[in-house]
Amino acid sequence: MPVYKRELAFRADNPGGHTGEWWHLILDTDAPGLWVEHTRVRPSPLSEGGEHQDEQRFGINDFLALAEGQAAQPMLLRALKEMFKEAEPSNEELN
Repeated sequence: MPVYKRELAFRADNPGGHTGEWWHLILDTDAPGLWVEHTRVRPSPLSEGGEHQDEQRFGINDFLALAEGQAAQPMLLRALKEMFKEAEPSNEELN
């Protein structure tokens, strides 16, 4: 089944480099629920020019509690508000 990702935030370690941290809002259809995935890519100490990648998944509530002050927290709240905002009633519904 598909995994849907929406980037929430990115922080580069250095300009023009391929290392840094990414935060994504994840909908994994095999593991129902919404998650925040944090991916960290760092230079590998074992090989010159190589990279090492770590990933962690957090439930929405856990992430909101743990990520206070991080750039990804307001972006997650904005994405969730967009997902759940109520559609404004049309003129036909008002009459």
